[in-house]
Amino acid sequence: MSPTKRGTGIEGIRRGVGQAPGPVPGTAVPEPVQVLQRPRREKPVRFTLDLDRDRHQFLKQYATGIEADASEVVRALLDQLRADDVLADRVRARVWEPRA
Repeated sequence: MSPTKRGTGIEGIRRGVGQAPGPVPGTAVPEPVQVLQRPRREKPVRFTLDLDRDRHQFLKQYATGIEADASEVVRALLDQLRADDVLADRVRARVWEPRA
């Protein structure tokens, strides 16, 4: 490529633009602009739960009665389980009780 022709790539752009001028003496240098980004939403993890018909029907009817999805009900139950030690102890005892 001859020195009189400008390239179409990055090098040509750099040659065409040249150096940016520095600050003018006696003027204030502006603060850099901070670019705000929204935090990325955490990707949910899919969890499959096998329920017998009675539990499934109860969950669906309960969720419909409070105008929610079944998954919202299960999330709320998990939040309660995490926050309430008494409930956590009751659930633990229920899980470990002998099955008939």
